[in-house]
Amino acid sequence: MTRRAAEPPRVDGRRARTTRTRAAIVDAVLALVTEGDPAPAAAAIARRAKVSLRSIAQHFPSRAALFAAASSAYHARPAMLEPSAAGPLAARLAALVATRSDELEHSRPVRASAARFAEQFEVVAAAVSESAERRRGVVARVFAAETARDPELLDVLDLILGGRVWDALRERGLSASRARTIVERLARATLGM
Repeated sequence: MTRRAAEPPRVDGRRARTTRTRAAIVDAVLALVTEGDPAPAAAAIARRAKVSLRSIAQHFPSRAALFAAASSAYHARPAMLEPSAAGPLAARLAALVATRSDELEHSRPVRASAARFAEQFEVVAAAVSESAERRRGVVARVFAAETARDPELLDVLDLILGGRVWDALRERGLSASRARTIVERLARATLGM
């Protein structure tokens, strides 16, 4: 008796096409936002995704649904590596400033778009809040020893190492490198280094 090779599962072409189309639309939104358009128009999204305007409406019944999907896709991407909570304070700070400044610089356009839509779309506001809590959690873990003695220190470090300070420095025309240096200097002074 010969054994038959297991047949691969059948793929429903319509479902696969739906998945591809939705992904293309979401990818188009994220690409346009990343390129500096905080509120891309449906026509621009359709052009980038190579779909019709009707397709966008079929897959996303509202702008809120579209931005919810884009927000979910953005937050599902792999997180940057978290610096170790062990080791000398100077090394921990340098590692966190390096990863955080890269993260904040790359996420600037997305954060600007999210800020614009947070009041309109609850799902975007929730994503903004989630991101802020995640970043605060990293600061709390990396500086657990220091903040255990001074709980207010966590609030100050979270502010210094957060998006608002980063964006304010960048909006003043400072380069990413210069902004990083200032953020590290602020954090060092706050930590008494």
